[in-house]
Amino acid sequence: MAVVDRRSLQNGLGHEMQINQVLPNAIYVMRRSIDRTIIEPMRRRQFAKESNVFTHRTNRGYVFNLDPAQSIDEAIFVEGSFEGRFLDFLHGRFEPGAVALDIGANIGNHAIHLHEDFAEIHCFEPNPEVFRHLTENIRSNGFDNIQLHQAGLGDCDDVLMFRENLEGNLGASGFVDDDTPSGHSRILHLPVFEGDKLIARLGITRVDFIKLDVEGFERRVLKGLRETIALRRPIVAFEFHGHLAGPDDFQKLVSFLPDYRFYDLEYAPESASTLEKLKWNFSHGGTPVVRQFEYPEPRTYENILAFPSPEEFDRFTTRRPAPSLW
Repeated sequence: MAVVDRRSLQNGLGHEMQINQVLPNAIYVMRRSIDRTIIEPMRRRQFAKESNVFTHRTNRGYVFNLDPAQSIDEAIFVEGSFEGRFLDFLHGRFEPGAVALDIGANIGNHAIHLHEDFAEIHCFEPNPEVFRHLTENIRSNGFDNIQLHQAGLGDCDDVLMFRENLEGNLGASGFVDDDTPSGHSRILHLPVFEGDKLIARLGITRVDFIKLDVEGFERRVLKGLRETIALRRPIVAFEFHGHLAGPDDFQKLVSFLPDYRFYDLEYAPESASTLEKLKWNFSHGGTPVVRQFEYPEPRTYENILAFPSPEEFDRFTTRRPAPSLW
């Protein structure tokens, strides 16, 4: 079961609302209410009218070439980013010169929004069609610290079957063991490279953060990066579908993160009433409660954060950027 991490409470990430956060939290509630009730529904209707790929500049000035058939593209258009609260939480917490691996980079949402936080971001994306959009988006923004690699990472060099989801979410595509039909999809045969060897060939000598979004291929990616992880001890972010896989599957996965501690970022539950969500947001603003856990619950964890030591957790959670009111 999840437990409240005491350090997160001391750092202002727990339940107690700090006095100096009253105004920012109130502004956050006002902004979020306006976004949810007025702006986002309007933007969703605008997005539904699009029929071809189009260029869009977000409210933060980032440029994306968006496909109206894709759900992640819709989130970027409607909300400004995909998994925006997670990205906001990460922003400003890494040391100068930090290097990130974005494994399963999709169209570049995470890399683009975190480009200021890292001296280098290495994006790995095996899907040729998605990689084309990724390349276009990075070039459109002109970020020279983001390097792109059309490659899948795994625990050996191989060519594997890759099921490409054609139902409006290319991000739900991934490597599979067989070609059994599943929904509206097609099977591609794509190269996979052993992570440690590819990292060495690319000359990457520093790794501070690894973001994994590989649709069930996490264990093989982590296995292939076990030497990099042992040597560099990066912070790792990954998803886990606890309603589909049990604690034993989780333990097999995290066996390649020896001595790491695992944390979940919790916000107001989606099942909460409007009043309960308002109370949560007045108390916390956009900042999540950070909870350490050992065994996952039977639910989806969108972004588990794994830390190599309590000291690294302390450094990360106390290194906070100035709050943004808008």
